[in-house]
Amino acid sequence: MPHRANKKRRLTRARHSSAADRRDNRGSPRASLNTTRGMSPGSRKFLSEPAKRKAAKRHPPIRSTRNGAIRNPKTELEAATQRFVDLYDFAPIAYVSFGRAGRIEEANLMAAELLDEPRDRLIGRPFAFYVADLDLFMLHLLSCRTSQRQVKTELQLKTRKGELIPAQLLSTPITSTTRNGALLFQTAIIDLGERKRHEQQLAEQARLLDLSNDAILVRDANDRITYWNKGATKIYGYTWQEALGKVTHNLLKTERSEPLPKIYEKLFRDNYWEGELVHTRRDGKRLTVFSRWVLDRDAQGKRSFILETNNDVTRRKQMEIALQESKKLLEERVRERTRDLRMANKELLDEIARRKGLEGEILEISDREQQRLGQEIHDGLCQHLTAVAFMARSVALRLKNHRVIDAGDIEKIAQLVNDAATDTRNLSRALHRIDVDSAGFITALEDLVDREIWRIPCRLEVKPSFHIEDDVAAGELYRIAREAVINANKHSEAREIVIKLERTRSEMVLRVIDDGVGFSSNPKAKRGLGAHIMGYRARLMGARLEIDSPKRGGTRVSCYLPDRRLQPKERKNNRTQPFPARIVKALATLI
Repeated sequence: MPHRANKKRRLTRARHSSAADRRDNRGSPRASLNTTRGMSPGSRKFLSEPAKRKAAKRHPPIRSTRNGAIRNPKTELEAATQRFVDLYDFAPIAYVSFGRAGRIEEANLMAAELLDEPRDRLIGRPFAFYVADLDLFMLHLLSCRTSQRQVKTELQLKTRKGELIPAQLLSTPITSTTRNGALLFQTAIIDLGERKRHEQQLAEQARLLDLSNDAILVRDANDRITYWNKGATKIYGYTWQEALGKVTHNLLKTERSEPLPKIYEKLFRDNYWEGELVHTRRDGKRLTVFSRWVLDRDAQGKRSFILETNNDVTRRKQMEIALQESKKLLEERVRERTRDLRMANKELLDEIARRKGLEGEILEISDREQQRLGQEIHDGLCQHLTAVAFMARSVALRLKNHRVIDAGDIEKIAQLVNDAATDTRNLSRALHRIDVDSAGFITALEDLVDREIWRIPCRLEVKPSFHIEDDVAAGELYRIAREAVINANKHSEAREIVIKLERTRSEMVLRVIDDGVGFSSNPKAKRGLGAHIMGYRARLMGARLEIDSPKRGGTRVSCYLPDRRLQPKERKNNRTQPFPARIVKALATLI
């Protein structure tokens, strides 16, 4: 307690001494200014009466030369001083003045409000009491002592309640008239809290912009880059240090689809532009970007900044080009398919017309073959039966008349009956459909060439390498061979017919060869119904049929069957009915 009382008395004496010094130096304007700064708001407005009287003695009134009025320099000085004091006290910036030791000598209202301390308590207190960063303040104070220029320092202030305030100190050395020329440092305290908050917000916004995958950059009025985000670095390969200050069009070698003046015309008119540009990366690779420009104007409406956002659409453009090419290719394929369908439709119509013609031809041939069969039955079987009946009636008359019967007549009757049976059997074989499998294929061909109904001798030649395992293919080959033998007997006028079975490297070959007239004298043989039937059967089993005339003459029918295991079920499902039912029935009758 005594220590506190002594300290209080020392402070009181120091204040009285300071007040006395100020009263002794109030003669000059600077002294008056420095004196009023330390006063309370109530006493600051008027000087004391002794001071007024002393000032009146030193500065007597001066009469004005204009209107004869008496001017009082003391009153004018007080008014000017009061105006200066008001400007100092009510300034929007906090001001303090401290000495070489850092003790506060003067402070305005804004400083008291900023530090949350009454002004009478600020005066005489060390400024370090309100500083959180003591080291920075001591460096600042040392710089003020050693420099004649303004000293700037950013640090953290601490209010009475412990609240931290970011601030900047701007200290200027002055000479105090109230301190006998003592050096003071008049300091402006700039509150950086709002600026720091803005900087933090800008940093947060910049961080968010860096999260974007698009390139975001800001250009000034000269198209020089002032901002460059991480997305731009990722897309173009330039760091922000390399990009800042560069002209975008030169740095990125911009290629445009329309002239730059036209782009700027639209930008200045609408404050917005968008379109595709071609840029070049740092590594020389060209990129297609979709660019959006937004114009920012200042208070006078002049161009200030341009915010540019670029989205890399190179891959999308490549896909669009590929899609267009695919579309063109698809359209070409559609045209080709349409053309093929038209050709197939034409071929189908031709085939329908041809089959209609074949239908009439088949019916005509069927009628003709029926007549031929009837004629053969009449000329062969009927004659045999008539002869048998005549001889049997002759024998019956002899028996009736009890005459002697010749045994030769009975044997002749038996021979005629056997001949009739043979003819009937041959006709039955010709009309009956024979089912041939792979195992009985060779046997069926041997039976075919041994028939007595053929007018031209036939023989069979089989190479050891020939083999067939498909029952359906064996049946079709047998029918092709039989059709070829029938056609040769009808049209070739040959002396011999040979059926050959052989094997090439990849195919089984059936050949039916005759030494007859060939196609030169009988061209209808190649275009007739039999040739069409054989070709149809060859296609059913996936084979190839050729009909030609060898150099030595005659006709050669060749069927080439690929040497592979065929699937009977598949081929059965793929079989189509080439003719109407009544035509098939007629073909069965003929074949």
